[in-house]
Amino acid sequence: MIDARSDTASKLRLLLIDASPLIEEYTAAACPACSDPCCRQKHGLYREGDISYLRGLGISIPNRDESRALEGPCECMGPHGCIQPRWLRPFKCTWYFCDALLAALDDGPQKKARKLASLMQHMLMLYDALE
Repeated sequence: MIDARSDTASKLRLLLIDASPLIEEYTAAACPACSDPCCRQKHGLYREGDISYLRGLGISIPNRDESRALEGPCECMGPHGCIQPRWLRPFKCTWYFCDALLAALDDGPQKKARKLASLMQHMLMLYDALE
């Protein structure tokens, strides 16, 4: 029998996978031109909810390089964005939208923006249930 945390974590993982292409449409438009990327080491650290989520999935918590400067670039930042699949990233990496991303949401098709907002709300509800 699946326990409540595992069930919630599995639902959140599926939502993250489903939302990823939509989020990446916006990040592809906003992030390459950014002169001060948000993807810093301190934001890529797993928090309590992230750890609960990963444990619910039966996944070990990925190690982070403790020698890296917290204000420096995230160790998962590759030449074309994050090298981790979205479902494995700390949740902050998904829900944080800088001003440029928010502007892209405002300037783009509103039906897509509403769909993403709805997905994000559902993800947040599931994430909060894990804490």
